[in-house]
Amino acid sequence: MTDDRHNKQVLGRWVETQRGRPQFRPPPSAGMAVTKIMRPLARKHGGGSSALALEKIWPEIMGPRWSKISSPVRFLGGRQGRTLIISAPGPAAALILAQSGPILQRLDAHLGQGHVARIKVVQGRMTRPAATQPKRGLPPRKASELQESLSEIENPRLKAALEKMGRSVLIRNEKSVSEKQ
Repeated sequence: MTDDRHNKQVLGRWVETQRGRPQFRPPPSAGMAVTKIMRPLARKHGGGSSALALEKIWPEIMGPRWSKISSPVRFLGGRQGRTLIISAPGPAAALILAQSGPILQRLDAHLGQGHVARIKVVQGRMTRPAATQPKRGLPPRKASELQESLSEIENPRLKAALEKMGRSVLIRNEKSVSEKQ
């Protein structure tokens, strides 16, 4: 009996060490194989149907007038087709929505027939492109004039405080003058 019990214990330990490993590894999924091929191609050619990919061809889709003030936000999937959400400033949002027919045709030409079923325009803030943003700081001529006017002041703390105040006043004056024009 003890031999029989001992044999069962030895056999049990051996079986425990031999379990848990499948004989064959399952094949990779087709999705993984496609991803390995498509991801480098999408990077190279800028493909994809994400809203960010539309940024490159946005002027062609919207036209020069609307592409400056609008931008694609994202796609929403639905049963009746995808919806492209566009961000535009208040008054332009209604005008872009009125032009949705030709915009959908151009989207179909670029993304494929029926890829986008409708357009939704959300109102966003009107921002200027970085090239037209006013620059901060003083022009060099005004900065040198400010330094000259403060050259007679001896106290460094008072000079620094007056220079800081003078800069802010001159910048504020320039902004108000440029906004009036």
